[in-house]
Amino acid sequence: MIFEGAESVIDVIREKKRLMDAGEAHEHIKPLLIIDGGLMKGAYGAGAVEALEALGYTQTFSNVVGISSGAPTAVYFLAGEVRAKLSKCYEEFVSSKIINVWRIWNQIDTREFDAIFQGKTGKGVDADKVLSSPAKLMIGVADFDTAHPVLLHPKNADELFRAVHASILMPNVSTNRVTINDIRYVDGGFTRPHILKQSIDEVDATHVLVITNQDKTMTPIPFLERFFNHTLYRWRMPKALRFAAHERRKERMKAIAYMEEHYDIPYALVWGDHSIKSAERNLTKIQSVIDKSRRWWLDLLAK
Repeated sequence: MIFEGAESVIDVIREKKRLMDAGEAHEHIKPLLIIDGGLMKGAYGAGAVEALEALGYTQTFSNVVGISSGAPTAVYFLAGEVRAKLSKCYEEFVSSKIINVWRIWNQIDTREFDAIFQGKTGKGVDADKVLSSPAKLMIGVADFDTAHPVLLHPKNADELFRAVHASILMPNVSTNRVTINDIRYVDGGFTRPHILKQSIDEVDATHVLVITNQDKTMTPIPFLERFFNHTLYRWRMPKALRFAAHERRKERMKAIAYMEEHYDIPYALVWGDHSIKSAERNLTKIQSVIDKSRRWWLDLLAK
């Protein structure tokens, strides 16, 4: 993992936990945790929250934003079920029932993921634990018609499951649909501007920690994905959304530049190190990356 930004962000998160443990006032410290998406690169984030959970930081963040594959990660974290359930869920995520590149009509079946998330295989999240968390949870999604970023604030289990399902739903490779209040939403990473900007603009925070679930040096969107989006999958996305999908990596970097130039509070980003690809299907490698990330975060928080 690669750390970038102000080390004081980690220091103040430790300080807030110390104050909470001591029963002292801590409300003046309002850290925001943002967990971005990256499909199987979400293993970086899974390791991160496993470490945070193990050290007792589950209730330390005032606000938590989950985006795309970072959405279920955020939810399991706030439920305190990372070690018990999330890390084991990757056994399900690599199944061909969910990801099958040869199933052209629906390469990523998010309905199957949603069923797992709700408990089909015994690894579902406890929605009541999430909703009773002192942290304010927001799930990042994209408006299907406009690609505009939206932060959803689930108030009950149904809203929670729908929001997470929408946030992971890549409309170019999935034909599933999620609507909330008659508005169709899709993957939170398919926004323009990137939803990271929306998050730091909308949330009142004193410090920001971003788990990017991306590598520090990002390559352009693969040519094959662009080709399919312009041809085979063209009918699946309106123009605004298709453009946002193509430019999502550039938009993320623009949002980070905006944070550097216009945001006057401390922030930190944690990047991946090219240990895993977004479409990784090797469970042993995924688990290895989760473990590597967990150990890195344990070392960081122990300094």
